[in-house]
Amino acid sequence: MAVRHIRNYFEVKPMLKALVVDDEYLVRMGITQTIDWAEYNVEIIGEASNGEEGLELALVHRPDVIITDIRMPYMNGLELIEKIREQDMLVGIVVLSGYDEFQYAQAALRYGASTYLLKPINIEELANTVRSVGDEILGKKQLSKRYSQLNEELASISKQFWQDLLHDQLHDEEFISNKIKLLELQLEPGKAILPLSITFPPDNGLQGNTVGKALEDAAATILEAHSFEQLCLFRDSHLEWVMILRTGEPELAGDSARKLGKQLSEWSQQHFGQALSVGIGKPAGEWNGIVDSYRQAVLAAQRALSGIERVLYAEEEAGARCRREIRDALAFIREHYAGNITVEMVAAAVFVSPTHLMHLFRKDLNKTFYECLTEYRIEEAKRMLRNPKYRVYEVGNQVGFTDSKYFSQIFKKMTGIPPSEYAKTYG
Repeated sequence: MAVRHIRNYFEVKPMLKALVVDDEYLVRMGITQTIDWAEYNVEIIGEASNGEEGLELALVHRPDVIITDIRMPYMNGLELIEKIREQDMLVGIVVLSGYDEFQYAQAALRYGASTYLLKPINIEELANTVRSVGDEILGKKQLSKRYSQLNEELASISKQFWQDLLHDQLHDEEFISNKIKLLELQLEPGKAILPLSITFPPDNGLQGNTVGKALEDAAATILEAHSFEQLCLFRDSHLEWVMILRTGEPELAGDSARKLGKQLSEWSQQHFGQALSVGIGKPAGEWNGIVDSYRQAVLAAQRALSGIERVLYAEEEAGARCRREIRDALAFIREHYAGNITVEMVAAAVFVSPTHLMHLFRKDLNKTFYECLTEYRIEEAKRMLRNPKYRVYEVGNQVGFTDSKYFSQIFKKMTGIPPSEYAKTYG
């Protein structure tokens, strides 16, 4: 006679999936046929006569509850529980045990079983136990799903926070402080933030989504050998990804980051046939220095993109690798890029002849003066295009391009997409 229960009690609960594993046919029949499982909102999704079959069915159907005997051929109940836990499967396990197998039932609990019932089985007790264990498992699954959703939301919030911060769009100190606490980004004494600009060459023929996933996986593997903590990795534009690292050794960060960058560039060469470029900003121990550090990283990446070396450290660029005249000239560009500046104007400001200045640009940076000027203007244009309050023609004018058509041509050449599409995609 089938056991009945009050249907209304279970109507609001989801259907549970249960798997029965027992080497005795009559026991399996008794469990599956004697109980009206529908009344308990339970679906029996399969039966198995030993642990091996049970494991196969569990991996395919992913039950919420497994009802299993202890002693079975080929793979016993304890071995089944161990294999299930090795698969990291979230499932409740109800063990059926005889009095003479009590020590096995206790061992099953140590292996990860939810509970055990002694034979002969009370049908109603079994049904209620399966429902109770299943409800607990469903609760854990829902909690796991919420945690997963929360992590996805936090990742999205983190990406947006870093994008807005690095492009100087956040000015409310309370807002910034709240986001830092939410994302657990507090800078303890002796720690610093290190931004990396990871850039692919234009017209590389690579699909952004494919590159992004591969880059994430490669970065996770490569970072294992370094002392950095990765806070965020996101695609910032058509050709650029940004990696935010936290370090507890700011004085050693430059050399470590350079090694990391070289590994990423070599990985890119091996997997895509093209070496990416990496620009590394100076470690910022205070939040108000991160924007400048990121801009240093972007400029270093752009210089590396057309230079011999694929990885450049901002401090390295500003120091031994660039002589005083170049450092002063770059500072002049950063301050006056929006105006109609010429090489003659900059040469006069740094006290050298225009010809000599152009020679120094080529020698120190492997670029012309006008290439450096254009690169900086385009980087500023990208920053402004992310802000919806600016129109494309306004951005061109404000970064030093008087001809909007020429601005669009140069922008597309350097980024791979026209400014209007860039604004639509990243604004």
